[in-house]
Amino acid sequence: MNTFTNDWEFWLDENISPIIAKWLMDEINIKCISFHFLKLNKTADLEIYNLARSKEKVIIISKDLDFRELVSWKGTPPKLIFLEFGNCSNQLLYEKLKTKIYDAIQQLIYGDLDIFEIKKD
Repeated sequence: MNTFTNDWEFWLDENISPIIAKWLMDEINIKCISFHFLKLNKTADLEIYNLARSKEKVIIISKDLDFRELVSWKGTPPKLIFLEFGNCSNQLLYEKLKTKIYDAIQQLIYGDLDIFEIKKD
């Protein structure tokens, strides 16, 4: 079990299926929660950003440019995994995340990166 497991959590934006949270949690052993389960799916992005900021050790996974802009302008926390590709199947999304998630963790949690981008290719 990794030392960051109990400290950090991933929040998945409302445009990402909650099943991805379960798959990720099983894969990386870090708490992953969908905005749906956090009851944030109808909440403004700035409010979500501020809530995540107050919790400090949150990484948001999103395709939403608003979160990218908020983290860029207002800083961290929270940190962000920004998905630079549109709609796709849950399986394809999970495969993309699975191949990059450990690099993202290394750079966001242990490094000084604020936004980790995952591109379509």
